[in-house]
Formats: sequence, structure tokens, C-alpha cells
Amino acid sequence: MDGTATTTAGTAFPFLPLSAGRRGLALRCLRRFGPHTLLLFCGGVEVGRLALAEAVEPGRTVEVPVSRLPRVALPAELRLCAGVAGPDLAPPWEIASADAAFGLLGAPAPVVESLRLDHGVLRGVATEKANGLLEPVLYARVNDAAARAVAAEAPAPLAEGGCVFRFAVPLLPADLVEAGLAVDIHMVGLQAPIARFALAPAGGVDTARVAELEGRLRRLEDAMASGLDAMEHAMRRRMDAHGERVDAFIEACASLLLDRVAAEDAPAALRALAGSGGDGPEAAEAAPLRLGDRVELPPDSGHLGFGWHSPERDAGGSFRWMADRALVVSPEPHRPLAGVTLEVGHLYGAAEPALRASFDALPCAVSVEREGDGHRFRVRIAPPEGTAAAPCRTLVLEALASGSPARDGASPDARLLSVAVYRLVFDYAE
Repeated sequence: MDGTATTTAGTAFPFLPLSAGRRGLALRCLRRFGPHTLLLFCGGVEVGRLALAEAVEPGRTVEVPVSRLPRVALPAELRLCAGVAGPDLAPPWEIASADAAFGLLGAPAPVVESLRLDHGVLRGVATEKANGLLEPVLYARVNDAAARAVAAEAPAPLAEGGCVFRFAVPLLPADLVEAGLAVDIHMVGLQAPIARFALAPAGGVDTARVAELEGRLRRLEDAMASGLDAMEHAMRRRMDAHGERVDAFIEACASLLLDRVAAEDAPAALRALAGSGGDGPEAAEAAPLRLGDRVELPPDSGHLGFGWHSPERDAGGSFRWMADRALVVSPEPHRPLAGVTLEVGHLYGAAEPALRASFDALPCAVSVEREGDGHRFRVRIAPPEGTAAAPCRTLVLEALASGSPARDGASPDARLLSVAVYRLVFDYAE
């Protein structure tokens, strides 16, 4: 590459290749040439040309644009000629890998010419008219869900350059939902899909049903987020309690071994430490209290699922804060459930409890009654009027008013709070 390249016959080349990029193959003129048309060939296919209106003087740099590449075996060569039969005007420029085609042609732009659903398999044919060295890697998104692999055959060459390839993605019966079927075919490296296939129900899409499903999905996402927050808070409390126990154990051991004055108090400290395990967050869950057709759940019952913070205690007894959504598992899911009563003591962001509830997927009627001095409330949840009691697996609660003390500037507590429940009573039909 010192400007003295020659042919095998000893004749000096008029051009010397310098680099290849999106602007084409850059060449430095070594001796006066032209005016002629410069042609680039790859595998016998013309891939670029540059018409010289005037002679090129030595030292000048010209760029021959590359418009396409054929599908040839690698490594391949770009040859610069003034005609199909030659002679070569520069040493050949080597294309070592398929990645070099992206530098010359940019991102591929395949066009899917046919797309059909055949016996549960979505098949298609795509044509890339410029990049014949393309090695496609495809994936599909079915109903905008997780990515699914797409099988793509080895591309076949086109006579004028470029390539064509077939692909297929198998579909499952579960992919066809109420709203129909939507499949997006993507190529790795491209943001937009290269093809889209959609099927709609014969009667059209039920807009109300789709809105209901979207709302249910949004509530499920919120419930999962609340559950993760509750788990994180419970884990933090467990770690804090564990740290306190370790510190207390170290203190007791130090007083036992090093402080003779406190020798009599050290065993007592160890006994107190050993006896404190039942009051920590890892204490056994309380069992439900069954009285005939009534089953009472204390705040520390294991039937309280996601959306509940760790149990707390005040002058009124043990209670548990609820996030904006929470779930309670029925202690006797095989029995018809006539109603549920909640005893609520503390509220956040509301003057009285504002709740929505449902037995499984059945929306329920909610009534609120103030008790005693007005600081306690009794919330009654029952099936809608005219609906018979039926077995229920889960009670889903949704608070219409909630908030976080940390976000409101009331305290450092970052939990999402709504109502504090002291007791839950399940009433079953006979």
C-alpha cells in the first residue's frame, strides 16, 4: 500500500484502494486516468459504478459507491475495472465476512412478499435486494408477548444481487385469543418488524370485552407490584430483627465472659434472648378460630396473601395495614360464602373505609358501619342482592383511597397504606 502496486505483467495500477464505507470504495489515483466510467464487480456481478466526467489527476481520491452485493462465497473480492472483461484498475478489495456488507450497504431492508398461515405454521418469503451476504436471525412476538424463535432457511442468491429466504414460525392453539391473533416478525438489528400477520374474529372485536381484559391486566400488574413491595418490606423487617438478635447475643456473651460484675445477669440475658423468638416476625402463623359457621382470621393468619404489610400492635390490639390491593384466601373454600366482615381501625387518606371487593370474579356489595366512639368501622362484604351464596376461594379487596407517608411528607414510612384491619370474619351458609 505504498502507491507502487503493479499488475502481474508489471504495469502499474492507476488506482490504489484505501477504505470501504457507506460512501463506497475509496481509491487514490496514482497516475492520470480518464475520463472513463469506473465499474465495481463482485462475483461477476456489477455492484457499483462511477462516471468520470474529466480525467483524474494523481493524488486525488475518488469514491465508487456500492449499491448491492451478490451472495458469493467468503472471502470475496471487489474488482475495479473499466469494462466487464477488464483489465483491473486497482488491486482487489477483500470482503472477509458478512459484517463488512453492513459497512458498505448499511442496515438491511428485507421485504416480505408472501405471508400465509398453513396448518398452524406461519410461513413467509422475504427478499433483500441489496445485501446478498445477509445471514438473517428472526424472532416473532405473538400477541405482543414474549419473543419466539423463527426458523429461517439459508438465503438463495438473486441474479442481479441480493438474496431471498424463507422463514416459518409454529403457532399454538393458545395463541388465538378472544381478540384474535397478531404476529410480528422481527429481524435482529432492526427496530421495526419486517412483517405483521393479524386475524380478527368474524364478528369483529368486542371493544367492551377488550377494555375489561385490559383493566383486569392492569389490576393484576398493580397487585404484583404491591405484593413485591410487601415482600421487600417484610424481608427488611426480618433482617432488622435478625441484626438485633445478633447484637443482643453478642452483648450477652460479652457480659458472660468479660464482665465478672454482671456474671449473674448474663444467663438471664441469654434466657431472655432465647425466649424472644416467638414475638419476632418469624413466629408461627396464628390458626383461624372456628365457631360454627363463622371463621375468624387474626391479622397474623397465613390466609392473608399479597397486599398485606407485616402485623403491628397498638392499644387496640394486633392489626395489619393493607396496600391499595390485597388478597385473602378463604379458610374453607369448599363451603358457600355468605359474607365477610372486616373490623377496621386506622385509615389513610380517607375519613371512612372506601373499598371494592369481589369473591373470586364476582363483584360484591360493600357496606360500612361506624362503631362505638367513631374510631372503629365494621365493613360488611356480601354477594349482590339476589345472588345465592357460592363457594369462594379468594376475597380480593381494592382500596379507593391510599397513599404513602413518605411521599406525603408525614413520616419516613415508604409503604403504601389504605386501611388497618384488626380482624376478618368469614360467614358461611349452612
